[in-house]
Formats: sequence, structure tokens, C-alpha cells
Amino acid sequence: LVYGAGVDMAGVIAGKADPHPLHAALAAAHDLAVPDALDAAALKDMRLVILVQPRALDPGELVALDDYVRAGGRLLLFADPQLDWPHELGLADSRGPLRTSLISPLLRHWGLELQNTGIESVRLGKSRVLLVHPGQFGVLQGKSGDGSCRLAFDASVARCAIGRGRAVMVADADLLDPEILANRADSGSANQQFIHRLLLELMQEESG
Repeated sequence: LVYGAGVDMAGVIAGKADPHPLHAALAAAHDLAVPDALDAAALKDMRLVILVQPRALDPGELVALDDYVRAGGRLLLFADPQLDWPHELGLADSRGPLRTSLISPLLRHWGLELQNTGIESVRLGKSRVLLVHPGQFGVLQGKSGDGSCRLAFDASVARCAIGRGRAVMVADADLLDPEILANRADSGSANQQFIHRLLLELMQEESG
């Protein structure tokens, strides 16, 4: 999101950065921080953390993120079991994101699992919000996890109360595909409005 698909540090230095529209919009209205590691120091003063198909987090980062939310933090997570975007990068291209989410340890700790349903695409309810190869969240039974989670939109969205904090999680990251967002005649506007509503939901909870 920060530098653009496939742009490494050399590309940033060369002026080739092309930030994602979401990052650009947030940067215009808020003070953004992009820490190298999700440790307690980096998360300390964050009002809201947004993670989009994050890399594999080490155990210390998972603990720090869990502690952050439990202490009253807000998390918006997009976790995709079969990420298609960005299309121009091959599956083995190290410049690209993970093609399947590796956030399962944190989800299990909160009592959830992310399932790959094999669905090609789906629209949420009566809206035009488009998800591509989305997953579904499942609530683990028994004593697995201690989050209190509600599932919506056929389990594509999970809203969880964890300690004093909140997490909203979406089982898809392709809804952020710039090509989809740019197609305002189809799903672009609906996807943008959906993301905007999720951000408002968490930020209003935080301020309230």
C-alpha cells in the first residue's frame, strides 16, 4: 500500500513510488506511521492499526498486537486466503505480497479460523461490494480463543471484542485492488464506501 505493487526501496529512491489510493487518502487526512516491526513501542500511541495481508509476524509481534488490542486499541485487518492482486507480479515474485494469509495464530488466539471456500467472487448482501476469491471466518468451538466475535456477510466479516479493544476483520484483500476501486461504474464506489464505513466504525468507537 505504501510504495505501490512491486516497488522496492531502490524504486522508492528512484522516485517510482505509487502509493495505493487508500494510503494516499489516509495520509491526506491523518498522521500515518509505517513501522518496520509491530512491537510494543511502535504500537504504543496508535489510534488505529490497519493490516492488509501482512507478512508472517514473529511471536513477539503477535503478542504485541494482541496486547495492543486488549488494552483498548483498534484493528482493521484484511486477510485473504487466495490473494489475486497485484496481477502484474507472479506468485513467486518476492516483491509481491503473500498470496495466502499467515495470520492464523492470532485468529486462533481470538477464537477464529480463516477458511478458503474456493468461491470465485461474491457480492456482499444487496450492495455492489465485490470480493474476489474471499475466505470465510469460522468460530472455533470449545476453549479455543477468548475473543467475542460476531460474523456478518456470510462470515466474510468478523467483528470482535478483545479485552477493551475492537477488531474488524475482512476475509478478503482483493476488494482493495486498485483496478476494482477505479471501476466506479461497477464495484469501485461500493468497495470504497465499504472500506470508509469500516474505518469510521472503528474510529468513532475509539473517539466515543
